[in-house]
Amino acid sequence: MRTSTNQSGFSVVELVIVVAIVGILGFVGYTALHRQDKKTTKTTTTTSQSAAATDVPASPAVTSTSDLDKAAATLDQTDTSSSSDSTQLDSQLQSF
Repeated sequence: MRTSTNQSGFSVVELVIVVAIVGILGFVGYTALHRQDKKTTKTTTTTSQSAAATDVPASPAVTSTSDLDKAAATLDQTDTSSSSDSTQLDSQLQSF
């Protein structure tokens, strides 16, 4: 008497092939990422050196919220024509 066996699943050869492909793709991806990281570091170092050479401050000029308030007050005092522009933009946005 013959018994039929319904075996399902992956063979060892199939699993080895899949693991090899995933390993190769992982290695290529890691190499590309590492190479890009080196480029970014090199560019950042070059940019930092050129910024130091031209005396550009590394930190932003705004150090507190009071500086932001002063800047906003200055903008409010200087340009009154922008209010009509903003009203026109608001009306155009509402039409959409």
